[in-house]
Amino acid sequence: MNISRRNMLKTALFGSGFVGLRSMVTGIPIAALIGGRIDDAMAEDITEEPQSLVLFTSQAGDPFNANTPGCYGVSGVYNNPAASMAPTQMMLGDVQTTAAKPWAEVPQRFLDRTTFIHHRTYFNTHPAYTKVLTLAGSAKSAGGNGADQIGSVLSSELAPLVDTLQSEPLALSNAELSFQGRALQSLRPSMLRQMFAPLGGVELDLQLLRDQTLDDMNVLLKEQGTHAQRAWLDRHALSREQVRAIDETLLERFAMLEDDSPMNQVRAAVTLILMKVTPVIAIQIPFGGDNHKDAGLVKERDETISGVATWQFLLEELETAGLQDKVTVANLNVFGRTLRNQGGSKGRDHNLNHHVMSICGKHVKAGVVGGIEPSGNDYGAMSIDSVTGQGVPGDMGDIVRDLTLQSAAHTLGRVLGLPQERLDERIEGGTPILSAIGGL
Repeated sequence: MNISRRNMLKTALFGSGFVGLRSMVTGIPIAALIGGRIDDAMAEDITEEPQSLVLFTSQAGDPFNANTPGCYGVSGVYNNPAASMAPTQMMLGDVQTTAAKPWAEVPQRFLDRTTFIHHRTYFNTHPAYTKVLTLAGSAKSAGGNGADQIGSVLSSELAPLVDTLQSEPLALSNAELSFQGRALQSLRPSMLRQMFAPLGGVELDLQLLRDQTLDDMNVLLKEQGTHAQRAWLDRHALSREQVRAIDETLLERFAMLEDDSPMNQVRAAVTLILMKVTPVIAIQIPFGGDNHKDAGLVKERDETISGVATWQFLLEELETAGLQDKVTVANLNVFGRTLRNQGGSKGRDHNLNHHVMSICGKHVKAGVVGGIEPSGNDYGAMSIDSVTGQGVPGDMGDIVRDLTLQSAAHTLGRVLGLPQERLDERIEGGTPILSAIGGL
């Protein structure tokens, strides 16, 4: 990567004058650095609890759904037969359920803030992936009129609340994200490593960046700031010791990004959240892929085991970075996979009627939402009681089957800390599932 391209990418990520980096190493909100002032709301320390989002998503249509809680104990459903995937009892908060063994072996502290929502995506072809991201046309622009993608909706609403440099979501994989109708390019972890590798023996000096920024702000506040604003700056400015720790941590994180594997996508996502780049980051965690010819469901077994391990690694990385209460993790793929036994050398086909969205975060009430019932020659997601979260046969729940995707999106938006009135404007149809929301 040449110097000019490297600098262009850094500016695109962190803004002119690296305002995102300057915010991170001073503790001063980006809006204050851009506007050159600390407004009264900042000085009064008004705080909220909005979350950032790491979304693992894929066009492949992984069999993620087939081995999750809620898909066991139903006659005719074919779960992975491997001993390492054996049905195992587990607890999600105070809810006892059963899932494939890898899920049951996840540390309880993560399971106690995880819910699994059974819903439908309505599409069964890979090219329909972007349609699923638009929630089948239900995701709307900021004015509530034109179409948008769920990542764009959540990112644009969260950006001013979590104080990030950009409103656009960012993909570290091949997720086909767009922002307000504009296609977005992905940024691979290996590109980040090249951007921040020492050049000519010179490393990124965050301590110098901190000192220069605070000097500029102090001069400005000395001339025109109030006592409350100056006190706010003194109280929130990070020390040189804190910044030295950030500097060392970031250099170590960038040095680890040798390839674009799921583990390195996780490391890069956590790093970019620490650096206040964007509130929504998309990665890919394989859970079996497009497994039509997966004889014995071997690939499904292997990638479910590794996928759960990567999901757990992401949660551990967030803990290490002190972000466990500031970031929610969820998934959305193009469709789920068939749940019946197809026999012989076959694996699983596409299933437009069943998908499972997992959500893990501070504001999640652990459990299983909805369930499955016969649908055609396979199984599909049931309608849902929005208060209890129970699956209801047919369309007898107040969330009918054809609005379960939108309702899962409403629920995700609520646990991210977005107000319902904004979600009602940005997501047409559906309603939040109250049983999956806690601590708000």
